[in-house]
Amino acid sequence: MSDREYPQHSPAAAGRDEVLGKALRRLDVPEHRPGFDAELRAKLSATLSERDADPQHPGRALRARSRTGRARHPSRWTLGLAAAAALALVAAVAVALSASAPASAAAVARRAARAERTGTGLPPFALTVVTVTTPGGFQPEPPPPRVTDRIDYAGPTLWRDKSVVTEPFNEGTHAITRIRNGHLIASIADGRVSVTRATRHEGLPFTVMAWQQAALRKLLAAGSSGRCAPSASLGGDGPVIDGRPTLILQIGGSPCPSADIPQSDGPATFWLDKQTFLVLRAVLHGPGNRIAETIAVTGLRYHVRFPASTFALPKPSRTKLPACRAAISLPDLAALERALVRPPLIPGSLPGGLRVGRIDGSLGPGSPGSAHCKITAFTITYNDPAGRPAVQLYEAPRTSPAVRFPGRAVTIRPGLTGTITSGSHMVILWWIQDGRYCSLQTGGLTAGVRLTTVPTAHLIQIAASLRSTGH
Repeated sequence: MSDREYPQHSPAAAGRDEVLGKALRRLDVPEHRPGFDAELRAKLSATLSERDADPQHPGRALRARSRTGRARHPSRWTLGLAAAAALALVAAVAVALSASAPASAAAVARRAARAERTGTGLPPFALTVVTVTTPGGFQPEPPPPRVTDRIDYAGPTLWRDKSVVTEPFNEGTHAITRIRNGHLIASIADGRVSVTRATRHEGLPFTVMAWQQAALRKLLAAGSSGRCAPSASLGGDGPVIDGRPTLILQIGGSPCPSADIPQSDGPATFWLDKQTFLVLRAVLHGPGNRIAETIAVTGLRYHVRFPASTFALPKPSRTKLPACRAAISLPDLAALERALVRPPLIPGSLPGGLRVGRIDGSLGPGSPGSAHCKITAFTITYNDPAGRPAVQLYEAPRTSPAVRFPGRAVTIRPGLTGTITSGSHMVILWWIQDGRYCSLQTGGLTAGVRLTTVPTAHLIQIAASLRSTGH
């Protein structure tokens, strides 16, 4: 009789079942742990060794005949059958876990990116997350240093995000609420409501805003292939965060540094929810391996039931939006004052024989009920005594995405500090005054105009003389 046909009611079969039962009872099946199959084999072997050493189960008590006619020790063929069963169990467990535990770091990064961008695999949840960002070199639109998001999520097309944004350069804070309901997204800020149609690629609220794009970009790169894909590795189990077991994902520096989001250039560590792959904590490094961004979930609840009113879209504000040209040239300062939404800051002192030259304004919608466009930002070019453009003054609301160049602090006058930077044959001085972003530039090319140079002291003197003209 072959081993395969051995009667199941025999003493040998009972011994085999006992070995398998003991091994499986000793087995701790994890949700995701490398080396699981090796551990299973080791525990099977240990169980067999214990059985052979048991005086109640002497090693030579039973022998079965193999096809060759030689006696076979029951522990040997039992180990073979047990190992086969173990491999089958390993395969079954691997298949069961494959849907929730990707085998490679790149696959984990892709799963995390999908969860972060589209909500793939996420049940309804309520989450509070704090993102802290530091400048990572020159950025055309500096990120806010701190953002707190309170997110209620019922699905990819049904969510609400309440954000408190700390503006750069100590410009205060403001609140933004965004609600998506189906194909429409409502934005509420400064007491005004706008409703727009969602685009096909619209993501979750914490990835739409620029301050969360560095983390998403890092995950997408780690899950891709090609020369710009950074290295990625799994760091094992992480700490429990807000009651959730975590998995550590480590991503190396970017082979293709980003000019617009340098926070994604250096190495990064992500602590992911082990079940949903949602980012619960992240530390991103920028140029020079300095910490550039941290993300921390401070509150998380899954399977939340939300009242229907949570995602109700408010009615948009009634605002008349007349058609406006993108820019306009003005003949003199008096025309500029009349065209502006608020009185401008105009220099009271022009050193070195500088004179007012060209004046250009950027137009935006007028106030509610007004049929005229109003200027929200303007540029004045000052010419030197020879009539050559030498200095440009730019002024815009402080919330505008105007460039904040890094540089050294300089005192413009008591109580007013600016930042001055130089390079490429130009000098730029910028500062915040009366809720406005102001900058002076000499040298270089700006707004299509090539400037000659004046002493830096002249820029500081002009800035110190800026005063509101009133109406």
